[in-house]
Amino acid sequence: MFQNNFKIKERKEQLGRFMFLLVPLLFFLILYNKVSLSIIAGLIILCVLYLFFKDYLWLFLVASAPSLIFGKILNISITTNWVYEARLAEILILMTASVFILDILFNRIFVKIKINFIAILLFIYLLFSLYSYGGIVDFRYFIFGLKVAVYGFLAYFLALNLIDSKKKILYFLYSLSITSFILSLQLFFKFYEMGFSSLFFFERSTILIPIGPIATTAAILAFLVPLNLVLYYYLDNQNKSKPFVFLSFVLSFVAVFFTLGKGAILSLLLGMFFIFASLKKKRVAFILFSLIFLSIAYFAFNQFLLGFMERMRDVLIDENTSFRIKEYLSGWQLIQDNFIFGVGTGQQLVHFKKMLNIETSNLVNNFFLQAMIDLGIIGLSLMVLLIFSIFKKMKRAAKFINKRMNKEFVLGIGFMASMIIAFLNGLVEVTFYALPYAIIFWLSLGVFENIDFENK
Repeated sequence: MFQNNFKIKERKEQLGRFMFLLVPLLFFLILYNKVSLSIIAGLIILCVLYLFFKDYLWLFLVASAPSLIFGKILNISITTNWVYEARLAEILILMTASVFILDILFNRIFVKIKINFIAILLFIYLLFSLYSYGGIVDFRYFIFGLKVAVYGFLAYFLALNLIDSKKKILYFLYSLSITSFILSLQLFFKFYEMGFSSLFFFERSTILIPIGPIATTAAILAFLVPLNLVLYYYLDNQNKSKPFVFLSFVLSFVAVFFTLGKGAILSLLLGMFFIFASLKKKRVAFILFSLIFLSIAYFAFNQFLLGFMERMRDVLIDENTSFRIKEYLSGWQLIQDNFIFGVGTGQQLVHFKKMLNIETSNLVNNFFLQAMIDLGIIGLSLMVLLIFSIFKKMKRAAKFINKRMNKEFVLGIGFMASMIIAFLNGLVEVTFYALPYAIIFWLSLGVFENIDFENK
């Protein structure tokens, strides 16, 4: 009884604090005629989350990865010619961040916040992205580019602070397994829907499923394959979800090869080799799985195997490679003309339309080059520092893994393999600057930080 009264009193105090912040905000919105039903509904939802769910914010964060499979679900009219399309993952991350910030402000828990060098670098990158507003040409592209910086920082910062226990990390890995399972099925269904057309392989950047282009989906699946595999090794044999995790691993592994994406496949193979070299006791199982996969691929999917070999043979002369060379040359021209501050976040798309004389344009297929085009030498420096810091943490984790190889450290090996895949694939594909990929990557890195390699 006393405990219930205490909770009621605590909630009343929290509601009073929330209203203390809400009333001035509503007054400001009314003053500038910005009040709408959606804003009022959003504030009510925020209040409910803060009062009743602030101890379960990590679940919203865990749900953000699989929510990407639904694609863009919310349309917000900005102008008569511009409708902003938001993903459920964006909404979940923003709600989580809002409640977390309110909890920090109202309960004065600043000392409990985890902030490291990577979080600081991501925040600085976000600030420079905002600063680039002064030199932009197209505001819509600026918003699209800015989203990656905003959600990348929030995903990492929130994962670092909220997914911080063994149970939460396990739930997060389950969510990634569900994500890869459904994405794989969506890819297979899309191929069936297209009547098994070869355009599925040669128009990978323009053919869409809800999460985005097939090329981006293949890159996401390549990143998730090692995490599915190590989760399977981590779970006890009695665990009822183990068969599903293995099925998710197999489907996502096959789906990556199914798309015939050179960058995704080669980076995945190198990541899997890292796991093979690290997990000595699992090498026989690796070899057996590889032989079975190659046998099935040769006899049942011979045309796909031959198609991939043909793409690898013509990698230096095919149309896709020729266009990428044009992109890189155009990107270098932009860098020379805007060396210090870049052309501004998201503005490369505008410039490429004019330079390449095309109606639509894609981001550059290299994250270093993209950073330098957007934010100049400052962006490149920040990206180099980020990659260096991540590899430094991976090296430190590997030192403890080598000293104490056991069940817990299998997860660390999987995360490191996924990071290797991300960096290699990011050199030849649009990955870090594609919002769905960025959300999954930075969430995963934040979770990786919370695996305690020293004390377990």
